[in-house]
Amino acid sequence: MSFIVRKSSEEDTLPIQHFIAKTGVGKLPDTVDWTSFLIAENDQGDFVSVIRIQEITKTMGLFRTLIIDSEKVTSLFILEFLEATLHYAKEKGLDTIYLLAAGEGTFLQPLGFNNTTDNLPVELLALEDVKKHLSNGLPVFVKE
Repeated sequence: MSFIVRKSSEEDTLPIQHFIAKTGVGKLPDTVDWTSFLIAENDQGDFVSVIRIQEITKTMGLFRTLIIDSEKVTSLFILEFLEATLHYAKEKGLDTIYLLAAGEGTFLQPLGFNNTTDNLPVELLALEDVKKHLSNGLPVFVKE
């Protein structure tokens, strides 16, 4: 099965919201820029994964809201989707990418991510959800 990865547009807002609701992920903030997502679709045009890229500074980004329909994709697809997302972020000039993970994130290491809680930039630490993530003892990964 093949997949297409594309940047979202305003017309994708409702389908993204529907996909997020269908997968059971919690509600997103009201101020989400719905054009900041990358979408992966299968041959039938069904969403199989979405990820949001938040620009923190002109050269630093945060991968957010990585949602995967695990019934439609493999673990190899997840790595390929993240590789495509990294490539897109680099094209946008984001040289440093952060990712908040719920667990060990061992699958991130082959992509060049390292677990870090040291020397996090103040712009990242200023985000309330990042503060909460760190206070819960959850890992932050970085790729430079």
